Amino acid sequence: MTDAVVRDLQTLLDVGAMGDLPDGQLLGRFVERREGAVFEVIIRRHGPMVWGVCRRMLRDHHDAEDAFQATFLVLARRSASILPREKLGNWLYGVAYRTARKARL
Repeated sequence: MTDAVVRDLQTLLDVGAMGDLPDGQLLGRFVERREGAVFEVIIRRHGPMVWGVCRRMLRDHHDAEDAFQATFLVLARRSASILPREKLGNWLYGVAYRTARKARL
């Protein structure tokens, strides 16, 4: 197997195993290792909620997409400051709400 195939298989296994981790452990793992696979699990888990907040607040699809992406950019930059880590979903909701509200102005 090539290195790329092995890496892809490992990512699939990691994502599957991480899908069962509680938010606090998942966020802790992202803060410590900055793994893209962990970030992907967070987006898969909380993305629909963030998208819903952005779409409800913003009528324009493109504005909602921008707010959605901005929310996860804030997560990537400020992940270490989220406490308690178990409240990741609440934190993301708040960031999505504030980001979409600013976009409406």
